[in-house]
Amino acid sequence: MTNLFQILLYSESELRAVPVPFGFDSWLTFWLIFVIAVGNAILMTFVSYKFFQVLQLSGYKLKGLFAWLKENKFADWGKLIVLSFLSSAALLITNVLLEDFLVFKIMTYIGLVFYVLFTCVYIFNVFSVSKKTPLKQTSRMKRMIGVFSVLIFVITFVLLSVSVVSIPYFTHGIIGLTPMLVPLIVVLSYLIMYPIEKAINKTFISLAKKKLDSFDGLIKIGITGSYGKTSVKNILAVLLSSKYKVVASPYSYNTPLGLSKTILENLKPSTEVFIAEMGARYVGDIAELSSMIEPNIGVITGIGNQHLATFNTRENLVKTKFELSDYVLGHNGKMFVSSDSKTISNEAQKRGIEREMVFAGLDSGLIQVDNISYSGNGSTFDLSFKGKTVSCSCALLGRHNISNIVLAASIALSLGVSLEEIQKSVSSLIPTSHRLALVPSSSSLVVIDDAYNGSVEGTKAALEVLGTFKTKKFVITPGLVELGSEQFNSNFEFGKNLAHTADYVIITGTTNFDAICAGFEFGDGDKSRVLRAASVTQAVELMQTLAVPGDVCLFENDLPDNYS
Repeated sequence: MTNLFQILLYSESELRAVPVPFGFDSWLTFWLIFVIAVGNAILMTFVSYKFFQVLQLSGYKLKGLFAWLKENKFADWGKLIVLSFLSSAALLITNVLLEDFLVFKIMTYIGLVFYVLFTCVYIFNVFSVSKKTPLKQTSRMKRMIGVFSVLIFVITFVLLSVSVVSIPYFTHGIIGLTPMLVPLIVVLSYLIMYPIEKAINKTFISLAKKKLDSFDGLIKIGITGSYGKTSVKNILAVLLSSKYKVVASPYSYNTPLGLSKTILENLKPSTEVFIAEMGARYVGDIAELSSMIEPNIGVITGIGNQHLATFNTRENLVKTKFELSDYVLGHNGKMFVSSDSKTISNEAQKRGIEREMVFAGLDSGLIQVDNISYSGNGSTFDLSFKGKTVSCSCALLGRHNISNIVLAASIALSLGVSLEEIQKSVSSLIPTSHRLALVPSSSSLVVIDDAYNGSVEGTKAALEVLGTFKTKKFVITPGLVELGSEQFNSNFEFGKNLAHTADYVIITGTTNFDAICAGFEFGDGDKSRVLRAASVTQAVELMQTLAVPGDVCLFENDLPDNYS
């Protein structure tokens, strides 16, 4: 195809002789359309931000994107439809009004100014909202956005070409339809890249598996559960580090790709223990991770109703968590489970494998726990094992954290760590970020950060800790999500519990407001003390107008942006 540089070198007579493609009246029109299509591709890439962000937050699962669209009643898509309508109308009106002007063809481009203006306002609104979990520019996301940009360019170029040649009154106006197509093109980009990404992921995971298999005698520990798995992983890593060289998957790296990254980057020839956190949203996820890691020790921390929306039934959720025990016990490994979770005990009895499991918890198990007490500085308790007792203290808050320590200590003892070494290690434990952690505050408030807690059991533990404070108590929360048919009831129960503990509740977003508010009122709480905020920032500002130094604020389950 003749390029723009060549065209600029032609004389006027030579330029007339160059055939213009696609039925355009001139090369100038062709290149103007080309430039407009490029510009629109750039604009729509910014417009698509929220949809790609939610797709990423959903673990690159289309189900998650569709669930979000349904949850907010297609509001974000509706905004794009309004943007398309306003832009198309402005472009059409501009063309009609300027029909009689001699410079009509040039003046039609003025309508594009309105389109760009409306689109920029939309983009500004998207990016001006504070984001708890911004879009991460991973290699996968960059490839997907690249495909999206190319698709938008092609679609825009084709639509503009058709309108210029065949629809005079709608010249350039058809570009206004592209914003409403953004969600569909995001999905199309995902589908185009899916087989390629699957092949890339398979290669990446295969390399990690090969490296992992090269370690002889490596102790591999897999940890799963609806709640507590990150905390138990971190506690166990500290307890075992007194005897072994330990590598634990960082943060919440609990997917095949996250664990592969950990293996390839962090495992060294000297590593003696590898602790892998295993997350799941669908049946078969834990079985896949078990086959990849091949753990010889398995841990189930607790089973609640988290992610019930993706598992569909409670039976599927329980079955998935026990995929770890199926693998470990099937390969002569050892299973440690929390005796504080009735669901685990019931399922183990149902399967007839309770004798093959080591139970550990506050009320029963391998280790006995006594004299538990809490303060604003942490917790103290006694641990007893085989007639020996040690007194422990740590900065962790809450009964559930003591349960997590007992579970981790049971595993450490089985691997040869002494009770005295455990006592020393427990004293060095620090709260896992965003999991019932006391954080400094410049406003002289006591701030408890439990932002990563999204379980029913976790909220009870958090409110138990909050109840130990004697000053005015605030809770900032969006509620609990991904609970499927149990979501309303769980948030209603949460509201009841809040009424017995919190003086003020500030609910961010709209998803669970009605359920929590109803529960709070049912629990004899003053409904006027349940407030609403559009964002966490706004909630903090509202709280500061009511609080005085010494008051306590609990941030409970600060959700990612697809539920805000």
